[in-house]
Amino acid sequence: MANAYVAHTAAAIALISLLIGDPVHAGEAHAQAGTQSWAQLSPEQKKILAPLEQEWDRLEPDRRKRWLDLAARYPNLPAERQMRIQQRMHEWASLTPEQRVQARERYKELRKLPPEKRHQLHQRWQEYQRLPEEKRQSLREQRVPGPADPNPRKPGDQPSPR
Repeated sequence: MANAYVAHTAAAIALISLLIGDPVHAGEAHAQAGTQSWAQLSPEQKKILAPLEQEWDRLEPDRRKRWLDLAARYPNLPAERQMRIQQRMHEWASLTPEQRVQARERYKELRKLPPEKRHQLHQRWQEYQRLPEEKRQSLREQRVPGPADPNPRKPGDQPSPR
């Protein structure tokens, strides 16, 4: 609870500093909110953010700040949302650094789409999620290579000699 207080206090100082025209202290206070090491987190924050423990001290301050903000809201979220957050944190923690870069790039590209196109993609994703696992596996095997696979090969293709 004390760490949450420190984070909220730092955010308040940052806001006040910006309002009174003191950008130096505003930046310092904002940065402090995201510089807590894993050891400095409260037991509640550690429990919520447990999937990120191994990489926490290597995260950039802004990313830590975002995770701490989520941890502060987490107890008030519905149980199904909490489960989904935990699942996604576990998935994220299991990605390689390269996969994370790819995921961030895909996210940026999706955010550039018009709202109606994003909605359409979201609906298609929900439909896919409702399919039985066997059908989803079959679709994954039939997947048309996209931008993540710049050198697609069909079954039976041989690599070109160099």
